[in-house]
Amino acid sequence: MYEARKICNFILTHYDAEKHDLTNLRLNKLLYFIHGWALTSRPDGLVRNHFEAWKLGPVIKSVYNAFQGFGEKPIRGLAEYLDYASGERKPVSFRAIAKGDAELITAIFQKYAGFSTSELVALSHEIGGPWHLIYTAWANDNRLSPRIPNELIRGHFAGEKPYIRYH
Repeated sequence: MYEARKICNFILTHYDAEKHDLTNLRLNKLLYFIHGWALTSRPDGLVRNHFEAWKLGPVIKSVYNAFQGFGEKPIRGLAEYLDYASGERKPVSFRAIAKGDAELITAIFQKYAGFSTSELVALSHEIGGPWHLIYTAWANDNRLSPRIPNELIRGHFAGEKPYIRYH
């Protein structure tokens, strides 16, 4: 599993942000599909961070924060971290991404790159899907967590019917 900004920087380095309209919103949706499909073949998927059900779909807060300065425009830089030893901001390295994982990220990215951002939002908002279930519950009672459980994402991408456990 990788910190989400590593995967984002991998994508931003390998694909032209203008050509692929890699905005903050779009990158979060692509990351969601990459993680969802990875969860069908790996117990923990590829993304270490948790997705939250925000109004415009699944979002990883640290990714949103890293790129929020670009607004709705294509991202023109890499996610950074603060190196406390030097006091400098440095790009989050993606070199630790294993070759097989990079190939999986690339394959899933290419599968969804042809969809418009609005189509990606619609796909992630599927009625009965993970985002819909969690966002609806959270909208009805915002004391609940907006976190989308990996088990729910995995079941959705594996083709299982969503379920809600009652305790």
